[in-house]
Amino acid sequence: MPRPAFLLFALLTVPLIVGCEGCTPATPTDPDAADNEKAPEEAYSTKPPIVFPSDQSESIGTVKPGHWMTAEQSIRSNKSDTRGELTSRSEVILRDVNMEKTGTIRSLDSIRPVVLPKGQMRGFDFRFRCPIPNSIEIRRINLASQLVPRSGGVLDTGGQPFNVMRGSEYFFVVLSQRPERFTRLQTANWTRSFESEIQDPTGHGNYRVVVPDASDLLPLPETMLDLTSTAVVLWDDLSEDALTPQQKTALADWIRFGGRLIVNGPTASESIANTALADVLPLLPTSNIELDSDAAAELLTKNSVATDRSLEKQVELIRSESSHIAIDGRLDPDATAVDNTASLVLSRRIGRGVVVQPRFDLTDNWVEVWDSYDSFVNSVILNRPPREYVAPDHGDISQEELAEQGYNANDLRLYFQGTTLRSDAAVNTEFRLTTRDSLLAGGDDEAKKSNSPFDRFSRVDAVTGISAWNDSSDAVTMLQQKLTSEAGIEIPGSSLVIRSLAIYLVVLVPVNYVVFRLMNRLEYAWFAVPLIAVIGAIFAARQARLDIGFARSTTELAILEAHAGYPRAHLTRMIGIYNSLSSRYELQFRTVDGIAAPLDGEPDPNTAIEPVIRTSFEEGPSLADFAVNSNRMRYVHTEEMVDLGGAIRFDGDRTLTSEADVDFVDAFLIRKSETGQSEVAVVGTLERDETKTVEFRESDRVRIADDLPMHSHDLIARLARADSIPNGSSRLVARIDGSLPGLEISPTASQQTAQTIAIIHIKHADLREPVADKNLVSDFRRVNRIETTGNDTTGSTTPQTETQVK
Repeated sequence: MPRPAFLLFALLTVPLIVGCEGCTPATPTDPDAADNEKAPEEAYSTKPPIVFPSDQSESIGTVKPGHWMTAEQSIRSNKSDTRGELTSRSEVILRDVNMEKTGTIRSLDSIRPVVLPKGQMRGFDFRFRCPIPNSIEIRRINLASQLVPRSGGVLDTGGQPFNVMRGSEYFFVVLSQRPERFTRLQTANWTRSFESEIQDPTGHGNYRVVVPDASDLLPLPETMLDLTSTAVVLWDDLSEDALTPQQKTALADWIRFGGRLIVNGPTASESIANTALADVLPLLPTSNIELDSDAAAELLTKNSVATDRSLEKQVELIRSESSHIAIDGRLDPDATAVDNTASLVLSRRIGRGVVVQPRFDLTDNWVEVWDSYDSFVNSVILNRPPREYVAPDHGDISQEELAEQGYNANDLRLYFQGTTLRSDAAVNTEFRLTTRDSLLAGGDDEAKKSNSPFDRFSRVDAVTGISAWNDSSDAVTMLQQKLTSEAGIEIPGSSLVIRSLAIYLVVLVPVNYVVFRLMNRLEYAWFAVPLIAVIGAIFAARQARLDIGFARSTTELAILEAHAGYPRAHLTRMIGIYNSLSSRYELQFRTVDGIAAPLDGEPDPNTAIEPVIRTSFEEGPSLADFAVNSNRMRYVHTEEMVDLGGAIRFDGDRTLTSEADVDFVDAFLIRKSETGQSEVAVVGTLERDETKTVEFRESDRVRIADDLPMHSHDLIARLARADSIPNGSSRLVARIDGSLPGLEISPTASQQTAQTIAIIHIKHADLREPVADKNLVSDFRRVNRIETTGNDTTGSTTPQTETQVK
C-alpha cells in the first residue's frame, strides 16, 4: 500500500481504537461502593440464638425458668475454614421489691465443638437450664455465646433477651405447614388467662402457641428432658419424615410421662401412621370418608354452651354441606370415643399421657366459627375443667380510678368453675416426673398438698410451675438424706488425733520395749517398729472411717420411673462422690438423653472451679470439671432416659409379667380403687422374662424388712404408701440391687455402692369427663337499643338509649 494511503487509513481508524469511551462519558464512580470494596470483611457473621420450640413469627423467643431447654446459635465464617469451641450460658438479673438490681444468676456454661466451613451459615445446638428469677415480675432472661477459634481470638455474640414464661404457662406446639390456619388459637380464651389480657396484653397465662418453621429441620428438642416445658403438641399436615429419629423418640417418651398429642384429622393420621409413632394412634387409618353430618350435628349439640346462639346456624351449615372429609380405620383396643362426640373424637391413654384424634380437621369452618369452639377445645380436646365468665365486683370504685388501674366496669374474669383460679399449671399440663413433682405422704410440709385443687399429689411452684428440675422435691430430698446417712464420712476431730498419737507412742516405745525386754530379745524391738506403724495407720483410718491411701468412693441412690407396656424409663440418680485428695470428675452419658448438675444450694465446696456441660464431644452430654476437694463428699443430681430392654405388663387382674433385662427384688404391687380403697400384693422377686400370679389383700401400706441395703426399705415404704397414690391408679414398687448402666464417672472410684428403687406405673386414674363451659363472653356484651317512648308535647318522637347487659 502506498505510504499516503496507509497514513490516511491509520488516521481514520483512530476513533475505533478509542471505542465507546471515546464517544460516551464514563460512568461516575460510586464513592460508597468504593468504600465498601476497601472495607475489610468481618471474620464472622451471626444470627440471634433461638430456643426450642421456636415460633417462626416471633422476634423474641421464650424460655421457662427452671427447665432444661435446647437452643441454637448460628455462625458463619467469612474468611476461612474454622474450628473452635462455642461456650453458651443464660443469666437473669435479680431485683428487689423496688426492681433494683441485686445480683445475677447464671446457668452452667455449655461448651461444644464447632466446625465452620468458609461461607456457610451453620447452626449449633446446645443445652442449658434456664435460671430462676427471684420474682414473678422479672420478665426477661439473657442468652449469650462466645466462639473461641483455635486460631485465636474471641467472638462474642452478645446477649439476646428472651421472654420469661409464667409458672402456669406451657408451650402448645403446632406442627403445620399452614400456620395461617391456626391464628385462631393465638386468641383463644383457653390460651390466655383473662387477667393477663387486661394488665399485660403480651402476656399469656396458660399456653404459648408456637408454630415452628417446617421448611427445614424442625426446631424441637431431641430428648424428653428438654420437653418438660411443652404441654401439648398438635400434629397437623407434616409429612412422616419431618422429625428426626431422635425427635420421634423424644416425643414417644414425652407422651408416656404426660404429654398430650393431638392428631388433627385425616392428613395427620396418615402421616403418623407411617412413622415409629404409629403405635400411639387410637385409630389406625385405612381410608378417607365423607363426614357424617348427623354425627357432626350431634357433636355440636352436645358440646355447646347453654347460651350459645350460633348452634342452630352451625347445625344447618354442616347438614347443607357435603365436602367435609373424615378418617376411617381400625380402632385400637385401648382407645375409646370421647363422650358426647358421636365417635368423631377418639382418645387413647398412653402411660400418663393422652393421644387425642379428631376424625375431622379442627380448622374446618363448620366447627371453628362455632361460638362454643373454645369451650369444645378446652373440655374435649384438652380435657380441662369447665370455666365460667364472671363480672368482677369493684364496689364503689369510680370509673376514673378503675381506668387508672387498667380496669373498667366491663372487665370480666374467666375462672375454673367453682374456684377463684384463672390459671393452674396442674391443669395446663399433665406431664409429671415423680422425682420432680410428687408430694409424698409423710413429708414435713403437709400444707403443700393444698397448692392445687386439681392435683393434690404434685408440687406447683409459682415461678417454675410443674416438672422443672428440682433439687428440693420430696423424692430428691429423701434420696439425699438417705445418701448422707449411708455415706457416713466423718472428718476426724482433734481429740481423735491426739488420742491416736498417744496410743501409738505408748505402744511404740514403752510397750514395745517391755515386751521384748521380758523376752530377752531387745534387738527385735527395732524390727517391730514398721509393723506397729502399719497397724497404727489401719486403726486410725478405721476410726476416721476413711480408706488408706488415695481413696475414691461413689455412693448412689436412684429412682427409676417407667410405665407399663413401654421399655424406656426415666432414671434419677443422687450420687455422693468422695475423694481423699482433690480431684476433678467427669460424668459422661452414653446417649443424648441425659443431664447432670451439682445440687442447688449445697454447702460451699471451697473451690472456684465451676463445672460445665459439654455436648457433642462424645455419644452424649457430660458434666465436666466437677471438683471435689480433699476429704469431702460432694453430691450431684443426674437424670436420664434408659432402655430396660423390655416392658412390664399386667393383665389388670392377677398376672404380672416382666420383659425387662433387670431383676426386681422386694417388689410390691399396690392398687387403689376409685373410692380410695387400697390393696397390696407381695410380689417378691420378679426376674427377667418371668410371669407371676399375685394375690391382693386389703391394706394401706406395705410391710417390708428393715434391713435392706442403703435404707432402701424406707424409700420403698414412702413410695408405696397409699396416701401417695391417686385413686383409681396402681403401681409396682421394687428394688434393683446396684446401679443401672448409662453413666460413666471418671476417674473411677475403687469403692462403689448403689441401690435403685423402681416405680412402674401400671394404671393411671381415669381422665375427667368433658364438661362445657357455663357461659360465653358474648353473654356479657353490652348492646345499645333505641326504643321509641312515644310523642312529646311538641309532637316529635323522643329516642332513648338503654344500656342492657345480655
